[in-house]
Amino acid sequence: MPAFTHAISFVEEAAPFVRLCWDMGWNEANGGNFSWRLPTEEIEAILRRRFPNAKRHPSVRLQQPQPELDGDYFLVTGSGQFFRHALEHPDEVFGIVQIVDNGTAYRRVWGYAMGGQPTSEFATHLVGHAIRKEISGGRERVILHCHVPEFIALSFLMPLDSRELTMALWQKMPECIVIFPDGVRVVPPLLPGTVKIAEASAIELKNSRVISWSHHGIFASEESPEKVFALVETVEKASAIQRRVLSAGGPQRGIEEGLLQELCDKFGHIMVCEPAFLDPGDGQGNP
Repeated sequence: MPAFTHAISFVEEAAPFVRLCWDMGWNEANGGNFSWRLPTEEIEAILRRRFPNAKRHPSVRLQQPQPELDGDYFLVTGSGQFFRHALEHPDEVFGIVQIVDNGTAYRRVWGYAMGGQPTSEFATHLVGHAIRKEISGGRERVILHCHVPEFIALSFLMPLDSRELTMALWQKMPECIVIFPDGVRVVPPLLPGTVKIAEASAIELKNSRVISWSHHGIFASEESPEKVFALVETVEKASAIQRRVLSAGGPQRGIEEGLLQELCDKFGHIMVCEPAFLDPGDGQGNP
């Protein structure tokens, strides 16, 4: 199969990525969504060079103003679009929008070829981008929401508690506390595509790059498509181990907190933060 190419380098990178998410079974039909905060100078140069006569579209009011994102450009999957069509129909699956009018509206600058619009979860994506942009000092640019089955299953099998879920995952694979030391924050079941779920997500995104939309899916933020994929992939694999352990009657033992602390001591230089839920004390989990 020939390599996928596109006039916009960001689409060239994003389309195979979202197709891979479909291949993994994470984004069935039109389920899930993806957004990428693009480097302003770079995307403006590409648009001027590749699409000098592009139509200027009218602005559309946002559900929630995001003044911190005014002027920013986003590559966003469209409402109702299938991830599995990303390579065949990238100009329909994706669009590029710019936040305008002091963060109160967006304007389409490319894509959505069949007259589409950004994902119905765009409000939550923008809330997430605003928060994670500030917290990460601009490092985090990509948000992925997908329906990872093992992770979703845990929201039916375990209490909807951030610490309990995080510790269960950390104690299933040594890599977990290194890859997501900020843990997983749980949002209760809420109607998707609403301001209410955006507001609830905002609270949890202040503390972690990964949140659980209970009975629904995962919502994760990272620097690039590759890094957000690795983050979700790790959470999902640990979730699969946890689900299998639960189906076998529950754990007989696990990775102790003392060893988790040793992992942090050894690999702290590559961790994004201090571990969120590890008890301070003597290194053995004792206060």
